[in-house]
Amino acid sequence: MTRSKTTFVWGLALLTMLALLPGAAQAQRTLLRLRVDGPMLEAPSDSAGLMAIFDEQQVNTLHKWVRTLHEAGNDKNIDGLVLIVEQPLIGFAQLEELVSAIRDFQSNGKPVYAYMDYASNLSYALVAGADHITLAENSELSIVGIYAEMMFFKGLLDKIGVEPDMLHCGDYKSAHEPYTRTSPSPEAAENLNWLLDGIYGRWVELIAEGRDLPTDEVRELIDQAPLSAADALASHLVDEVSSFPAFKQMIHKEFGSDVVVLKEYDREAGPEINFDNPFAIFSLFSRVMEGVEPDADEPGIGLIYIDGMIMVGKSDDNPLTGQIVGSTSLRAAFEQAREDDNIEAVVLRVDSPGGSALASDIIWKAATRLAQEKPLIVSMGSVAASGGYYVAIPGDVIFADSATLTGSIGVVGGKFIWRELLEDKLGITTADFSRGKHAGLMNMMRRWDESERNWMETYMNETYDQFKDRVIASRGKKLKRDLDKMAGGRVFTGAQALELGLIDKIGGLSDALKLTATRAGLAEDCRIYQIPQPTEVEQILSMLSALMGQDDQEDEFEIRVMSSLVGGPLGGRLLSTLRELAPQQLAELLRMVQNMALLNREHVGCFMPTVPMLH
Repeated sequence: MTRSKTTFVWGLALLTMLALLPGAAQAQRTLLRLRVDGPMLEAPSDSAGLMAIFDEQQVNTLHKWVRTLHEAGNDKNIDGLVLIVEQPLIGFAQLEELVSAIRDFQSNGKPVYAYMDYASNLSYALVAGADHITLAENSELSIVGIYAEMMFFKGLLDKIGVEPDMLHCGDYKSAHEPYTRTSPSPEAAENLNWLLDGIYGRWVELIAEGRDLPTDEVRELIDQAPLSAADALASHLVDEVSSFPAFKQMIHKEFGSDVVVLKEYDREAGPEINFDNPFAIFSLFSRVMEGVEPDADEPGIGLIYIDGMIMVGKSDDNPLTGQIVGSTSLRAAFEQAREDDNIEAVVLRVDSPGGSALASDIIWKAATRLAQEKPLIVSMGSVAASGGYYVAIPGDVIFADSATLTGSIGVVGGKFIWRELLEDKLGITTADFSRGKHAGLMNMMRRWDESERNWMETYMNETYDQFKDRVIASRGKKLKRDLDKMAGGRVFTGAQALELGLIDKIGGLSDALKLTATRAGLAEDCRIYQIPQPTEVEQILSMLSALMGQDDQEDEFEIRVMSSLVGGPLGGRLLSTLRELAPQQLAELLRMVQNMALLNREHVGCFMPTVPMLH
C-alpha cells in the first residue's frame, strides 16, 4: 500500500471514530410546527379575527399559510414540518392549495410528520402525503366519502305563511329552488351529481397520490370506512397508531432531544414587548394605529380580495352574516391599484357565490379598466360562481383549483308575499295607495299582475343577456363551446371549467402570484400590497394573534381543548358552538336570508343556487 493510500485510510478511520464520540453529536435542528384547526380565512377579517381571539386561536389566512410553507421550505435553518391536525374548517379548493404547498415544502428534501386525534374526509386528505402519519389509539379514520346536502326553505315559508313569487333565466339556474321547492329539480340534481363526480374523483386522487396507492384500492377502502385505527394501519393509510406523547418522543428521537420547535414562523422579526411593563401593550397599539406607509420606490403586486356576498355599496364585515363585498369599495380598490405606480400588476382572489347583478357589473367594469393598463391575474377559491364568476372574467389569466365551484351564468328574480303571515297569522292588515303603473312592483302583500310580470321577465332577460355579453367580451375565443350550452345556470368544477375554456389554468393563489410576478418583470418574492390596506383592527388582531403563538407552554407541540366550550365571552362561545355543531348549515341559512333581502331591494340577483354542503 502506498504512503498516500495509508494516510487516507487512517484519516478515514480517525474521522469515523470522532463521529462516534459523544461530543460529535449533530447540530441542533429546527422544526416548524403548524396546528390546523378551525376556519381558514381567505381575506383578513375583523369579525373572524375577534372571534378567533375570543376562542384563543390564532388568525390564519390561506395566503399566510401557503407563504409560510414556501418560505420555510426554502429556509436552510428549517429541517422539517410537524402538522398537528385537529378540526379544520376548510374548503376543498383551500385543501388543494395547502396540499400543493406541503408538497413544495417536501421537494426541498424536508420531511413532514403529521399527528391526528381523529381523521375526517378533508383533514385526512390534507396529510395523506406526509412522510409519516400518526393516528391516535382507539380513534378512527372516517374517510366515508363525499356527502352533499342542499337546504330548502319552502316548508318553513309555507308554515309561516310567506309565498315566494320567483322567476329565473336558465333551466339550470336553481337559485330560486330553496324558496319554491322542497327537493331539487331534475336539472339541479343533475348539476350537483356532475359536480360530485369531479370533486369525489379529485379527493380520491389526493389520497392515492399521497399514500402511493392505486385509486381503485382507495375507493374500496373508502367504501369500508369508517376504519378503526388498527385497520387504517393495516391498510397503509397511516404509519403508526399511538399516543401524542409517543409521537413527540418519536420526533425527539428523529431530530434530537434538543430539537427546536417553532410555533410561529416569520422571517421578519415581530415587535418585542416588555410584559413586565403594564403599559407596553398600549405602546404597541399606538404604533399600529399610526400605520405603516409602503416604500415609495418599491415595485410590487397588488392583492385584492373578493371574499363573500357581493352587494351594492361599501364592504362590511359582520360576525353574524360574514363578509359583504361592496361594489363601491371594490371599485375604489381597483382604481387605487390602477393609479399606484408601485403596483406593477394585480392578483384578484375571488371566493364568492355572487349576489347583486348590479354590483357584479360595477366591479366587472372597474376590473376591466385596470386590466387594460396592468396585468390582472385571477385566482379562484372554493366558490367563484354566478356573480363570483362575473367579477373574475376580466382577468388575463384565470386560475382555479380542480374542485373550485364556478360558472352558474344565469340570473334569478322575485319577491316574497307576506300577506298570509301578516293578516291570517298575526292579524296585521295593510292599506296601500300608489301613483304610477309599476309603483307597487315590490308590494309584499300580493303577487305580480300580468303587466308587472312582463316587465320583470324583460328586465331579467336583459340582465342575463348582459351577463353573457360580458363573458364573451372578456373570454372571447378562449371559450371552447357555444356559451348558451355552458350558461343557463350550469355550475362546474375547476377541472370541468378548464375543459370548457371558462378558466385558463389549474392552480392556487401562489401559482397566480408567481405568474403575475413574471409578467410584471418582478422577482418571485417581490412585495405584495393588500388593497385596500389592512384596517387598524386587522393589524392589531394580527399582532395579538402572533403573540398568542409565542407562549411558553411546556408542550412545544400543543394540542388544544375545544375552546368554544370552555372559555371566551358568552356571545363568542355561542357562535363558536353553533359553528362547531353545524357550520355549513348556519352559513347557508344566513346566505339564504341575505339573498331574500337582496331580491327585495334589487329585484334581480346573480347568485349561486344552494352551495352544496360537502362533508
